[in-house]
Amino acid sequence: MIFLKNGEGIRWPHGKRIAVMLTFDFDAELLRQSVIGKKEIGFSDRSRGLYGPHEGLARCLAMLKRQEIRSTFFVPGKIVEEYPEEVHAIAEAGHELAYHGYDHDARIGIPEAEEEANMEKSEKLLQSVNGETVAGYRAPLDGMQEYSLALLQKRKYLYSSTLKDCDWAYVHETDGMEQPIVELPTEPGIDDFSYFYFSYADEKTITCTYPSDYVYDIWKDYFDELASEGDKVMVLKLHPQLIGRVSRIRMLERLVLYMKQNGAWITTCREAAQYVLNDWKQRKGGEQ
Repeated sequence: MIFLKNGEGIRWPHGKRIAVMLTFDFDAELLRQSVIGKKEIGFSDRSRGLYGPHEGLARCLAMLKRQEIRSTFFVPGKIVEEYPEEVHAIAEAGHELAYHGYDHDARIGIPEAEEEANMEKSEKLLQSVNGETVAGYRAPLDGMQEYSLALLQKRKYLYSSTLKDCDWAYVHETDGMEQPIVELPTEPGIDDFSYFYFSYADEKTITCTYPSDYVYDIWKDYFDELASEGDKVMVLKLHPQLIGRVSRIRMLERLVLYMKQNGAWITTCREAAQYVLNDWKQRKGGEQ
């Protein structure tokens, strides 16, 4: 697989300085099962995961509605089964649903046939909610498999949002690739997990809760520096169980207002990826 940073030099719609995606991993207690490495977790950790569907999601959706933003939610298939009303609420609000594993299994080395079966099952579940073909993928805990891109190509996905290799959106290119896959890179510095995840379950587990204003300053700096370069993306990776706490969602809305005032094109992953793919095709055509 050849990785080319072919997103350099892109110009965003309407003269916007940067493409911003507010993405939400709606994985509830499954996130904590993956981090801890156990299917059965203690009540305390389970309750922290449940905060997402019980409280945090509603705040996230309310903020997005106030700001008139359409977002992308990466949702494991099992979450559709466990929390159907909440997933329907996401879709009814106009947000994109994307694939995030079936049960948030983050093991490296899952057999390809097993993962394809997970994808097929989850795609059907997600499509049953909004009637739309699933276009996007994010690996649980960023545990991308060696075969993942080939499998995404086979299943005609538009994009992945998992890798960390640059600040550009770009297209994975291989000889003879019939279905180019757009990459919308993420970064731990703009992931709420890095600042707000907390667990007593394992001494190796991250346990930190930074003040919201501290995180705001970091994320604002990320935005300012990337926007100044003009051809970058900023993919915020958020979790309703973490960012959905009261002071944190207020901080995120404050950041959204700042980004809007300073040249951000805030959109879904699907829309951004399609724009990147169209731009790439135009460039490729111009080279011929």
